[in-house]
Parts: sequence; structure tokens; C-alpha cells
Amino acid sequence: MIDEAGLRSMLAARLALSGADVVSMESVDPVRVGRLTAQSPTLVADAAAAARHPGGIAALAADRAWCRLVLIGAEPEGTSAPHVHHVRTEDPVASITALLDLSETQRSA
Repeated sequence: MIDEAGLRSMLAARLALSGADVVSMESVDPVRVGRLTAQSPTLVADAAAAARHPGGIAALAADRAWCRLVLIGAEPEGTSAPHVHHVRTEDPVASITALLDLSETQRSA
């Protein structure tokens, strides 16, 4: 859930090259998410998209569908759950790729 098209495209390409199954969506559709993967789904959202979600960041953080929630440019405000990660807007693609460490995950799977 990333509004900025360039960032969304770069992140999707980088994660796909790292072996991730990438799906882009404007809003969370629990039925679609459930059909997509039985593994550890990670939601990556920018601050604006997360704020538009019903209930905002708090609702996304509480949603058990996500094993990891990565928020780009959102200030940590009451979302100290261990599965919630905040990355700065400066080079978020590298930060998210490192955070997910997909190449290591794929090797150990």
C-alpha cells in the first residue's frame, strides 16, 4: 500500500528479484490476502496509505493477517508491537530489503 508510483515500482521490483511474492493493493482486502499466501505475509505501507485505512496504523498493527508491518515515513505513535517496523523515507527500498532479508530467508527455506 504505497501511494507514490515510483517507490512502489522500485520496491516491487527489488523484492521480486529477491524472491518475494509481491502484490500491490490500494487497500487491504482480507479475503485476497488470505488467498495469496499461507506463509508470513508482510504489509508495506506508506504513512498516507496507512492513515487512510479504517482505524489507521493501530488497526493495521492489530490485524493478525500480518506477520510483519513495515511503515514508511510514519511516526511511531503507540505502535510498539515487535512486528511493526518503521523506516525513514530516505532510501526505503534498501531499508525494507535489509529488514526482510529475503535472500537469507530463501536460502534457509
